[in-house]
Amino acid sequence: MKILFVGIQYHAYTRAIIDEMRLLGAEVTYVDIQPRSVAQKVLRTLARPLYERSVERHLRAAVDAARGVTYDKVVFLQVHQMDLATLAALRQSQPQAEFTLYNWDAITTHDYRAHTAQFDRVLTFDRRDAAAHGFGYLPLFCIRPWQGLGHGAQQSVYMVGNIVRLGRYHAVGAFRDYCARHGVAFRQHLKISPVVLLHMLRARIWPRGVTLRSIPEPEFRAMIAASAAAFDFANHSQSGQTMRMMESLCAGKKIITNNDWVRQEPFYTPDRIHVFQDLDFSGIDAFLKVPLADPEARFPEYQVQSFARRLIGLDPVLSLGGGHD
Repeated sequence: MKILFVGIQYHAYTRAIIDEMRLLGAEVTYVDIQPRSVAQKVLRTLARPLYERSVERHLRAAVDAARGVTYDKVVFLQVHQMDLATLAALRQSQPQAEFTLYNWDAITTHDYRAHTAQFDRVLTFDRRDAAAHGFGYLPLFCIRPWQGLGHGAQQSVYMVGNIVRLGRYHAVGAFRDYCARHGVAFRQHLKISPVVLLHMLRARIWPRGVTLRSIPEPEFRAMIAASAAAFDFANHSQSGQTMRMMESLCAGKKIITNNDWVRQEPFYTPDRIHVFQDLDFSGIDAFLKVPLADPEARFPEYQVQSFARRLIGLDPVLSLGGGHD
């Protein structure tokens, strides 16, 4: 099976998907839909139109290169970065291929609806978007290194994430204060981009507990392993569950989240997941003391192995009711 995989490079997750495709026997050609080298990030910040033109040239060149290969499947991880005409040209050049689009952002964050006519399958992590538009529902996943980690100290929580919106920054700060008052150990790694940092400083917000560096994988793994629970607060408005939710679930952790949509997921139980509203953290210290009813559950249906099989159509996607379509 030959797969053309067009997607955004995001931490270790995109590479993990490609690795699973190859383990399934596929020959995968990868195209970065939004190149983000240091030079390109600078160009994007200082001269956005020039950056967008360079991305357009890059994608057109990739489409031209694909004309010489016959692919069985063309899979997109995001598509809004590609011009409609370029996408149509790719579709025309690969009439035999099954085209699949997967989105791990809600339509409210990136509206990709104009592109969907070119795809045989449209999948999304967002439950609300799937129901509203008839898309397939495919939640996010846990990569192999985080699967089956041990249990950490009972009153301990971790948070790893990017600060894109100030709402997440303020929520983490409020939760940090809550933990200090209630004797809960809170480990965190909050990455911030220079652009967001500049916006905060201009707004006279002096950031606390943030860093410009990504967390190294061994440090990330150690943080998860040492913690009993994860603090989950989405950067964007969405009904889909975050990567942190799925990672923590498959690692056997408790989860503290502001996403009320999780109550509709088949894995939701109140001993494992605590949903808070606004910044009301009352009851979290008691939640952390409640033992898991099934402490050995690791939810293999949400591991990257299962995700990759569903993404390329080897297994059916999950239904909105929790079964399979």
